Amino acid sequence: MIELQPDRATLAYHDFLRRAKGFWARELYQAVQRDFVAGSRNAGPQGFIDADQAEKNLASQTRYQFFAALERNLQRLKYAGPRGILAAAEAQRPRFEAVMAASRRDGEASGQLRLNAALELPQYYRSIEFHQHPGGVWRDPLAGVEYDFGRRTTMPAHIDPDEIHRRFADAVPVRGARRVLDVGCGTGRSTLPFASLHPGAELHGIDLSGPCLVRAWQRSRAAGVTVRWSQQTAEQTDFPDGYFDLIHSTFLLHELPREALRRIVAEVFRLLAPGGQFVSLDFHSPPGGVFGEFIHFGHARRNNEVFMRSFCETDFLGLQRAAGFRVADMRPFDDGSGIYGAEQVPPAWRFPSQMFVAMK
Repeated sequence: MIELQPDRATLAYHDFLRRAKGFWARELYQAVQRDFVAGSRNAGPQGFIDADQAEKNLASQTRYQFFAALERNLQRLKYAGPRGILAAAEAQRPRFEAVMAASRRDGEASGQLRLNAALELPQYYRSIEFHQHPGGVWRDPLAGVEYDFGRRTTMPAHIDPDEIHRRFADAVPVRGARRVLDVGCGTGRSTLPFASLHPGAELHGIDLSGPCLVRAWQRSRAAGVTVRWSQQTAEQTDFPDGYFDLIHSTFLLHELPREALRRIVAEVFRLLAPGGQFVSLDFHSPPGGVFGEFIHFGHARRNNEVFMRSFCETDFLGLQRAAGFRVADMRPFDDGSGIYGAEQVPPAWRFPSQMFVAMK
């Protein structure tokens, strides 16, 4: 499968970014937490009452300003500049575009890849550069390749970018499903771990990004796994009622406005057979009390995750029950950094990963 092949200087640059993010996630995070505690003591007997009060109090402090600026700019530098991902892809564009175009033709000819150039992408998707990815992951035919390479520095504690997907697939309480759908499958990293757990299953992955789906087709072909990839909106798919036994999503929900969340939950309910399950891995209920929310909501602003806070403030379980699911619960998920209680402050920055399980 085609991969970016940066020169040694570019690889060293991205290794530096990953290590700098590790420093940010540990030492700087811990320093900000100490400042938070001191500021909370000075705020009154109740301390900071919410994340907004903490942000207002700490915004003028140099250490927090450095923490925030470093977070924002490490992500920006990952893409920008002469050693960034975009420059590395641009240097190889003619060869890469030829390979991606050939993969698209092969995938469509195989019947395992369905792209829809006429698909109207939702406004919330077109207008936001999530994760600071310039232009989003749908405009450039190389966007899927760029996104895959960018995974190197997204989670500094994870050297293997597929580790968290395998952990999630292993934790999903369903085995032996006949038909499985990955909603918001991206480049297929979240889809393939389910193949070995559901042998013989008919696997599907849908996403809005054509370039990511071509990349997903390359990944499944290289792995020797048959997956049917299609470019569709999750709010309205073309699958029949009750078609799937298991539908899953990974880090999709926090990138949706509430109305889209509601519509997708309703569509998933329609697609599931009786007894089928909708299982999602996403970010909600950050541990560490007010400090955890302060850190998480700040990350949302700095990384163009404009619906992340809204999702945390949404009663997602109630939304699922209102759609008709008879069971809906949220379970702690260990991404490799442990599980922490509601008031426990993790020793290093981490995404507040939770697993949502709903049964029709």
